[in-house]
Amino acid sequence: MPVLYLIALLLIAVIAANIVKPFIPRVPEALVLIAVGGLFTFIPLFKNFELDPEFFLFLIIAPLMFQEGQGISFTTIKKHANAIIQLSVILALFIVAVVAVITDQIQSEWPLTLAIALAAIVVPTDAVAVKSMTTGLKMPKGLNQSLELESLFNDATGIVLLDLALSVYTKGSFNLVDGIGQFLLVALGGLIVGAIASGLIIALRLYLSFHASSAQATTIPLNILTPFVIYLLAEHLGVSGILAVVAAGILHNYEQSRMQLIATESRVVSGTIWETITTLLNGIVFVILGLSLPKILNLIGTFGFEKSLGLFWLALLIYLAMFAARFLWVSFQKQDRLEGFFGKHQTKDRLQRAQIFGVAGVHGAVTLALAMSLPTTVHGHPLPFLNEILLVSTLVILISLIVAAFILPLLLEKEEQAYSEKELNQARTDMIDAAIIKMEQRLTDHDTKAAIAQVLQSQKLTTGRPKGHDEQASLALLSQISDELQLYLDDLINQGYDQDIVERYSRFLQRGLLSPANSRHPLARLNQRIHHYQHEIAWHWKTKTFTKGQRLRYQQELMERNPKVAAKVAQWKDGRQAMLSLNEDVQKAADQLLTAALQRELEEHQNTENVDAVRQLLDRFFRIVAHDYRKEAVSVPTAEYIQAFADEYSHLSTELAAGHVKAAVADELYTEINQAQTLLLMEQGTGEEE
Repeated sequence: MPVLYLIALLLIAVIAANIVKPFIPRVPEALVLIAVGGLFTFIPLFKNFELDPEFFLFLIIAPLMFQEGQGISFTTIKKHANAIIQLSVILALFIVAVVAVITDQIQSEWPLTLAIALAAIVVPTDAVAVKSMTTGLKMPKGLNQSLELESLFNDATGIVLLDLALSVYTKGSFNLVDGIGQFLLVALGGLIVGAIASGLIIALRLYLSFHASSAQATTIPLNILTPFVIYLLAEHLGVSGILAVVAAGILHNYEQSRMQLIATESRVVSGTIWETITTLLNGIVFVILGLSLPKILNLIGTFGFEKSLGLFWLALLIYLAMFAARFLWVSFQKQDRLEGFFGKHQTKDRLQRAQIFGVAGVHGAVTLALAMSLPTTVHGHPLPFLNEILLVSTLVILISLIVAAFILPLLLEKEEQAYSEKELNQARTDMIDAAIIKMEQRLTDHDTKAAIAQVLQSQKLTTGRPKGHDEQASLALLSQISDELQLYLDDLINQGYDQDIVERYSRFLQRGLLSPANSRHPLARLNQRIHHYQHEIAWHWKTKTFTKGQRLRYQQELMERNPKVAAKVAQWKDGRQAMLSLNEDVQKAADQLLTAALQRELEEHQNTENVDAVRQLLDRFFRIVAHDYRKEAVSVPTAEYIQAFADEYSHLSTELAAGHVKAAVADELYTEINQAQTLLLMEQGTGEEE
């Protein structure tokens, strides 16, 4: 049970950080998450928090690496294979060598193998953390891709080197040939195991997609479990579990690119699930780092000020050495194949990219996991300098995050927005209103039109802050439509309608629409409701009728006792039917007037929310006249919804071709339409099953 509480609190911490982040937009998300994690240490469950490294690698790192692998196509891997080896192996080995030498020189009492172990721990980079810090900044495309490719594979390099260093420390000897062989076995073995296992799982998923009774219920959970199964299998076989899940992710990407339109619904759902999972897991990584801060502070207290200061300077020197190694490696890199990443050799652009590449070498999740995974004992004896290594590793993570948070905004230009929020909202509103106009012109049934219009109007809530209607403008439009409806009623008398019925309806119209302000005031409405309830209670108490059956019997007995009442009821029923018929005619006329008003305001780029506000008032008025207080759900054919979305597509395409809408805005709205249509069809399908 404590594990469940732990997971729940970690998720709450991520949610809390996301709530706080908008209030401090200049602070990087990673630092906010770390701060929230630090605050959560005051919760008793997190007191003396200890991270299980196997739990961390299996439950957090494995799915993250699998998802990152799914974001890289096999074509990209094949095209940039040389760059991947350069970035993830050669550069990583170079950095490990530099850091190990510096550590060995400064901490001469440390065995060289432990200096190498520390270097292996800090070599993995975290491209996801960099991406969160560069939101809104213009990162060079090729450079961004190089960071992703480096981060994808240098984790395995660090893990293998750490295992190798600890193995040498344990045995007390090192054989170069055996070391290289072990490196290749673990790395290549992980890739092979991941590829084979992933291929089998993909084949099983495809089979289940066509033969399972409920494909989604089997293929989606299978997809979610894939990284965990492959990681455990690879680790059991003694090869790199991290590289195995990366290979599995890449193979899944390849499979999806070949079979794009197979099991599309399952793929959309699983894609959404994975996006949510990875967002939460990335947040949890930094929350855990924040939870580990008290332990780091305790270590500082244990070491004392002088030794802690020395370890801090070591961490800072290691970071500067890694920055210098990355900067120099990019600056002097002459391979033509890498120009797409780093620009042309000996140019100002190359120098700038080298600086960015150096600062963007942020360390995070894997470094933390590797530091926590160090064994506490070797051959029954405590591992020497364990706490020192842990402290230096954590300080390197924090230094890299803080430096990147403040330096990257200085090195990168702000990203130019393809469109403003105002442009997107205006285009969305015009698109929805145009679809409503076409729907109003195409259909005749009012309830169907109202139901579809309500669904389309809900698309405007995408931003969370839809543009409100203007009270005065809405009242002016309401008065205008009321006057036009009055003229329509006068014309009906000339056409032969019963004058008494029309005049009665006209009085309803006068009281209900032409003077709406007072009746809509909250206090006036509350007063009316109180008087209504008083009247209801008094009548029920007087007649002793409290159930529907009692009321019907009372009415029947009253008409039997009093023929005049029976005659009035009969006359009222005849008039009632005529009133309902007239109400339907006026409702149709009001629909036409609203459509014309919407068309006019759309052409004049006015606030069309006024029309929707008036539409709601009119619908309420017509329901009151019809005594239809219980608004029942209207069954709208799915084809009508699809046609409404098609009308949105059509309007958007026309506006895009005419140059009235930017391409980026159109792409965003096309995506919204697709998502809205998919969601609606899923809900319609669920409703039909019920």
